[in-house]
Amino acid sequence: MLEYLVIVGAVGLFGLQHSGLSALRIKSRIIKRLGKNGYGRVFTVTSVVALVVAFLSMDYWDWLYFIFSPQDVNLFLTFAGVASIVIGLIIAKAASKDLSVTTVADMRTDRKPELVTRGAYSRLRHPLYLATILILVGMMLLYPFPRVIVFDLSLIAYVFIGARLEERKLIVIYGQEYLEYRHKAGFMFPRVSRSHEQKAPVSDSA
Repeated sequence: MLEYLVIVGAVGLFGLQHSGLSALRIKSRIIKRLGKNGYGRVFTVTSVVALVVAFLSMDYWDWLYFIFSPQDVNLFLTFAGVASIVIGLIIAKAASKDLSVTTVADMRTDRKPELVTRGAYSRLRHPLYLATILILVGMMLLYPFPRVIVFDLSLIAYVFIGARLEERKLIVIYGQEYLEYRHKAGFMFPRVSRSHEQKAPVSDSA
């Protein structure tokens, strides 16, 4: 039980680091002191360190079990896992075409970055988060072992929390523009369009 709590705690620390440094107030303070490049270095280094610590907290090293212990392989879970990862990568690639690295890393204070609503973002507000979840689900299916499952579920939980925190930040940045966008695009799944038009009754009178 303790080893699972360690994994959850390590992932939680990664979440605190990632969301904490992404917060507008903290971000602006670091940029004022270290500049945009300094903030970028701090964010990148601390993110990598926190993620590596979280990954190592699993203490799982049998990543090639399907080669050395093929008798333990569940073909259905393996194919489902690979399919989930491939779909996640396809969504991530499609979303990356519309959201450039410069837009993601835009740290300028003279103007707000572009609100991307084209391509994959015309249907989903967070396609990259959806892609991340699909990849993590695929990892759970490929490696259906307790420590890996706890790690992936913890990260998935943080993805949802991080997405909600990002929504708050985007509302602050874009205001009404983002609120209107939320009504058009789904959170992580496309909205089901419903027709509210009522057909006029057909009259039989001549």
